[in-house]
This record gives sequence, C-alpha cells and structure tokens, in this order.
Amino acid sequence: MYYIGVDIGGTFTDCVLVDQLGNHRTAKALSTKDDPVSGVLSGLDRLAEAEGIDLPTLLARTTRFGHGTTIGTNAVLERQGGRIGLVATAGHRDALSMMRGAGRVAGRPIEQVFSVHGSRLPEPITVPGAVVEVHERIDASGTVVVALDTETAVKDITRLIAEHRLDSIAIALLWSFANARHEQALVEALTDAAPDVFVSSSAVVSPRLGEYERTVATVLNGYVGPVCSRYLGRLAERLAAAGLTEPMLVMQSSGGVLPAATAAATPLGTIDSGPAGGLTGVATLARAHGHDRVVATDMGGTSFDIGLVIDGKPVMAEDNVIDQYTYRLPRLDLRTVASGGGTLARFDEATGSLRVGPQSAGAQPGPACYGRGGTEPTVTDADVVLGLLRPEAFLGGRMPLDRDAAVEAMSRLAEQLGLSVEHTAAGILEINNMRAASLVRQQTLERGHDPREYVLYAYGGAGPVHAFGYAAESGVREVVIPLGDGASTLSAYGIASGDVVVYRELERGLLAPFEGERAEALAAAVAEVEAAARADLRWAGSDAGDVVVQVDALMRYREQLMHRLEIPVPLPAGPDTGARLLAGFDGEYVRRYGSGGTAMFESVEVFAFRARASVPAGVPTPEPVGGHTHPPETTDVYWPGSGWTATDVHHGAPAGSVCGPALIELSHTTIAVPPRALLVSGARNELRLQLPTPEESPR
Repeated sequence: MYYIGVDIGGTFTDCVLVDQLGNHRTAKALSTKDDPVSGVLSGLDRLAEAEGIDLPTLLARTTRFGHGTTIGTNAVLERQGGRIGLVATAGHRDALSMMRGAGRVAGRPIEQVFSVHGSRLPEPITVPGAVVEVHERIDASGTVVVALDTETAVKDITRLIAEHRLDSIAIALLWSFANARHEQALVEALTDAAPDVFVSSSAVVSPRLGEYERTVATVLNGYVGPVCSRYLGRLAERLAAAGLTEPMLVMQSSGGVLPAATAAATPLGTIDSGPAGGLTGVATLARAHGHDRVVATDMGGTSFDIGLVIDGKPVMAEDNVIDQYTYRLPRLDLRTVASGGGTLARFDEATGSLRVGPQSAGAQPGPACYGRGGTEPTVTDADVVLGLLRPEAFLGGRMPLDRDAAVEAMSRLAEQLGLSVEHTAAGILEINNMRAASLVRQQTLERGHDPREYVLYAYGGAGPVHAFGYAAESGVREVVIPLGDGASTLSAYGIASGDVVVYRELERGLLAPFEGERAEALAAAVAEVEAAARADLRWAGSDAGDVVVQVDALMRYREQLMHRLEIPVPLPAGPDTGARLLAGFDGEYVRRYGSGGTAMFESVEVFAFRARASVPAGVPTPEPVGGHTHPPETTDVYWPGSGWTATDVHHGAPAGSVCGPALIELSHTTIAVPPRALLVSGARNELRLQLPTPEESPR
C-alpha cells in the first residue's frame, strides 16, 4: 500500500512514495513545461524504479495519489488562461478595473511602491468589453430588493458569450455572499444554455465582504478554470491508463487536498499548491519533532518560499495577490522571492555592482553547469565554483555538472566586477542569502515574534545547501533538514500526507459583550458555519472517516478595518464562548503588540467565522533508519569568511554527529555544514544543524 505525492516545480518535478510503515522513497525529473504530464510520468517511472517495480504495479498498489500543480499560477502570470467575461450587478461593471485604487503597487516590492514611472497596471484578465450588467439587487442583510429576471439575464449573457467567443463566465453580484439566490439561478440556467462554458460564481469561490476582492477571486477562478480542468482531466486519464485505480487528489493552497473533480470546480485553490504542500509537510513533521514555532523555507531552482508554523498550525493569509490582483481565499500565508538555485547573477552597469535576480535560468536552459546551453552565471554555478556542490555527486551522480562551464560563466562576470572568481561566487551567495534572510525577519518580526525563538526547516533542492547562510543572517541558530534526503522533495511529501480539507467562511457581525441575545447569536453562527463545513466535505465526497472541525472567529476592535486576529472557538459553542473569545483576543493582542496595545474603551467585534473541516490522511510518519559509518573523503571548499578549507565529504546521512566544515551528499541535495557548526542525526531521519553563535563564527 503506497501513498504518493507529486509536485511540479519550475525546474524539477518531485515525486515521493510513502509506504504503510512510514518509509519513503523519492525521485526527481526535469519539469516539462510544454507537456507537464510527461514530466509527471517520467518522475513516477523513476519512483517505480527506485522501489524495484514497474509503473503499473506501483500505481496499482497506490491507495492515495496527491498532486500539486503550477498550471493555474502559470496561466495567470503568462496570460494563457481562458477567454472570460464578467457578469455584474447593474452599475458595478467597473469594480475589477478600478482595483480599489491599489492596482499599480499591489504585491510589488517595497522599493518599487514609490516608483511612479516604474509602476503599471496589470494586464486585464477579462476579454476587453466582455462585461454584462444584470438588473438585480440584494441588500446587505440578504433581502431581495430587486428581483432577477433570469430569462432576460441569460439571453444577455449568451449573447455576450457568442459575441466575444468566451469559454468562461464569472458571476459576481453585489451582496451575493449574504444571499446567493440570484447567482445560483444564473449558474443553473447557464448550465443548460451554455454547457461548454466554465461558470464561476462568487458565492461559491469567495463568499466574503469586499466587492473588488470577491470579483477578482471569481474572475481568476474562471480564468484558470478551462486550462486547469483540461490538464487535470488529461493527467487523470493518463494515470488511469497506466494503472491508477484510486481517484486523484489535488493539493490546495489552503493546505489540504480535494478530489480532482471538486478541485476542478474551484481551480483558484490550486495556485501556489506546491509551496502549500511543503508547509503542510513541515507542520506534520514539526508536531512529530516537538517544534511548535517553525520557519519553513523552501529554496528550489526558481524561488525561495517561506511560511510559518505557530503553535503547531500553519499561519493563514487573509488577502492574496497574484500579478497585482488582490483576492480573498483561505490559503496558507506563503511569501516568495526570486532566490533559487537558478537565479541569475549579472553586472549592473547603472551602479557598477553585482545584482542577483529576479530573473531565473529555469529548467531550460538552466544554470551554465547543467550543460544545456545556459551561459549566464547562477546561484548553482556559484555553488559549483566554491565547491559546495561537487559536479560528480549532483542528483546522486545521475546528472553530472560541468564545472568548467560554471567557472567560465563566473569568470566573465568576475572580470566585469574586477574581482576574483571565488569572491564573485561568494558575493552571489551572500546577496542571495541576505534576500532570503530579509524575508525570514520580515515574516517573524512583523507578527511580533523573535526569529531567534524559531527553528528553521530547510528543504527544496537548494535549501540544505544554503540554509547555514540565510539562517545565521536571520538570527536562527537551529536548522532542521526534514526527512534527510527527502528534504528536496518535501512539498511532494506534504501533498502525499495532506488531509482532505474544506474551508467555509461566514460573514456575521457581532459586537461584544456577548451576553443574552448576542450570546445566542454567537452560538448560532458557530453552529451554522460548522454545519456548512461538514456539508461541503460531504459534497466533496470525502466525509468518510473521522471528521475534525475547527472554527476560528475573525476579531478586531470596532472599525479597525485593516487588522484582524484569528481566535479559536471552543466547540461546542455555549454560554461562556463569548467570554472565552474575548479573553483569547486580549491575550493574543498583548502577545503581538505589547501590554499597552489594547484599547480599554473600544468595543471588540467578531466580523466573520472560518470553519475548517478535515479528514486526516492517516499517512504514517517516518520510522528511524540508521546512518552510515563510512570514513569521509576530503575536498577543498571555499567557505565565505574562511576561504579555501579542507572539508570532509560524507556520502549519505551520517550516524551520530558531524563537526563542520563538512558536506553531506545525499542523492537529491547536499547539506553544507560550515566551520564550527554541528550536524546531528535525529530520531525520525531528520538532520539537525546547530550553527555557531556570531562570536564563534569565523571572520
């Protein structure tokens, strides 16, 4: 019996197999952008080979197959989505184009926010002019003020579809989250009138206050809908033909998986599903390791992703931005910068200095050392030049690197900078590490947390190589490489082990004190959102097994519109629920903003509830395996701050502890142990790196 997870990244497609004892195998294949399904099958072939069986046998023994995809993300960024039109309430056709006034800077780096001439509006998602207004009105309480003429509205919409050759329609009516009757009527009518058109409804996709954000979520969902549906259908067919008998599960950005048929209806949830899988895997392993505060860092070939686990739970985001469009959808709070192994380095003629990123070499042509035609130096080329990656050991020797090509590319850049090749390569690593460390500090400090109190988990193909640098720069002293060799494919592991999860949100304004009728209203709202989440789980066909429901109250001081705290609701709700929520709110506010941060004379309100219903995956955690005791080799490595130093090289995870400097060469990644650091093998195959204090570090 196997559990399999597959994650398509910008450079590699990662595959993980977990058996019923918790043992796992991993495989990597280069991503095939033109035909992602081929990359998936290639990775599965290698996974079957590692298990000693053929692909049909592997898939026939698989009881759970999870998949994370970048198809939706790429469709938005590359503008390869469907031809979509918008259906809006009369008088609100411009909600999307107005962008709440922040469209020029939403999601952009802070240094570009005040660059007026450098900012721009994003390219439109809808087909120009493809907007139809329908005459209807529901007020904020959900009362129908102007009834919808469904027949006339459908005629107008089908005319719009024919005129603009649309294959997708987004329906985002005013106050639909308070009463979805009109949207439901249009969806049902369009199913008969335009069966080949993908229909996206805001009451289903994002039933939250905020007309612009709700409209964006609905349009994006419809924009990626056709391409995601085709891809998931094609992959499911190919897998079934190859021997998979179980339904495919698809990773969601909220940190859980859903059956492919359910995920295809709301494909916006697949955006950033790969990084979400990594954070989900970290949360699972952190609980087993006894860590309740974790910085999860995923450095792959293209990007550096970071998320937090606090009190055993991944931190959720409220607003999300993709290509400057802001939307609201329950998702894990993951931030990304262009600091991967394939990030390009160049000479900036304007400043005469070294620049690293944001451009990436990707999988094609890749870094110069890949020998696939790349000529510009990357972070991976710097690793090769410095000796942190040995060419003959890359990917367990299956993909030897070209050191001469890396040196040649680095030499051209070094000549422009007037530096030695080693100093140039070390500078690339330092800049890359500082960018990653800045994101770590930002994500912890802005929440009132000290990064020195966190454990840093480093995974992805490039994470274990560079973790010693960006962890020390951010103030973290303990680094965990989870699953040992499985660290490079941790996102795929998280996808394989992710619970089936649905979220349901309920907008309901309740003002403290929660007494009398307010207490009854609070209990009723909690019961309503809990029941709705359970119903969604049944609709997804995944309510078998033990269902776990958690409810959070989204709270703030009255009219404090830009801030909110998520406070867990003790279930079942009772007469004391309100008092316990207020106590939880005060405690979290003090912890985050200090003892003087609370407002004594300002009322507290609950403005929404969020329920999470899940069915645990039941994937076993890894059993301990022994490390090797073979004597190490010795090689020279250029360690930043120490220069060329004789360094031990261990093939495979070592037994016991290793003092730096050392390289731990695993089949899919390398762990760099700097001078005066200590690497210790953990109880569940993890490797723990203890970094020296600043006073102990070499200068």
